[in-house]
Amino acid sequence: MTGTSEKRPVRWAITVLCTAAAVGGWMADAAAEVRIAVVDMQRALNECDAGKKAKDEVKAKFERSQDQLKRQRDDLDRMKEDYDKKALVLKEEERHNLEKDLETRSLEFKRKYEDFQRDLKRTDAELTQSIVEGLGDVVREYAAKEGYTLVLEASSGALIYVDKTTDVTDAIVRLYNASPRRGRGRPSEKE
Repeated sequence: MTGTSEKRPVRWAITVLCTAAAVGGWMADAAAEVRIAVVDMQRALNECDAGKKAKDEVKAKFERSQDQLKRQRDDLDRMKEDYDKKALVLKEEERHNLEKDLETRSLEFKRKYEDFQRDLKRTDAELTQSIVEGLGDVVREYAAKEGYTLVLEASSGALIYVDKTTDVTDAIVRLYNASPRRGRGRPSEKE
């Protein structure tokens, strides 16, 4: 019985080595046929015409809202300064009322700021979602046409090294812009 149990690890090791050699040989053959490309979807979104237009819309909305918030913040700062100057000479009830008013206005400002941030993110997502989907369609069509086996997304941060010759982002942007329906971004009501 001792002789048989000693042979099992040897047989197992031989089986593992043969399997690894077979898989390694298959992978070497398969690797010779694999074509890999890389696309930076964030860059494509920023550089395509529809993406630039969406970015401009978000920027304009941001600037309008930021101006409103800045005016409200300036008013709040002036009120705080006035309060600080008058606090020592005010009656306790007046001081308490002004403190409460300042606190209420500060909370209101904070809420508006948070609402502004959420609204800006939502607007950005709404404007870019269809563009990203369209870019994805272009990537799939391009990969199939050019015979790529695998297309990796570069802006995710998962890639450690990429040979620039595999980057097809510029081609994707050109194809997306050239597509009459995709190049405009969001479809209009008539379409």
